[in-house]
Amino acid sequence: MREKLMHFFNIGTSTEPNYALLGDGITSLTEEFNPESESKHYINMESASNKVKSYAPSISVEKEYIKGEDLQNWINEKVKVLPTGQDAESDYIRINILEKAESEGVYPAVKRPCTYQFDSIGGDAGDVIMNKMTLAGNGDAVQGTFNVKTKTFTPAASASTK
Repeated sequence: MREKLMHFFNIGTSTEPNYALLGDGITSLTEEFNPESESKHYINMESASNKVKSYAPSISVEKEYIKGEDLQNWINEKVKVLPTGQDAESDYIRINILEKAESEGVYPAVKRPCTYQFDSIGGDAGDVIMNKMTLAGNGDAVQGTFNVKTKTFTPAASASTK
């Protein structure tokens, strides 16, 4: 049922988003939350106390080259210039379609600003070309809904996860 947990990556702009489903050509994708925690052991305690300080979510994407696909065309253009700084910022959306839909095709969603970096492109002789990139969380997530048909994100009334 892995297909029920969906990730969409914005290959457009912040003012004109264009969300591409991270799916075709990808055989495994896990969103890592990378928690930063602190452990302290006080002299009056038998065991240490722990606090979660923050999270640094990231997704490693390993994708087969699929000629003519929108996401692949976007990757092809970006690896020509290898963007940095603000030019390497976007967002991704995670939805779980096992959750109750708000309406037909509209599901609870988390939109996370991110940076993207290209780790490699290539592969072994005789194999398909592989694109490897990392999406790294870049600020606070926004709760909302996502329409899988129109690929439109709508922020919730309280627009933060905190």
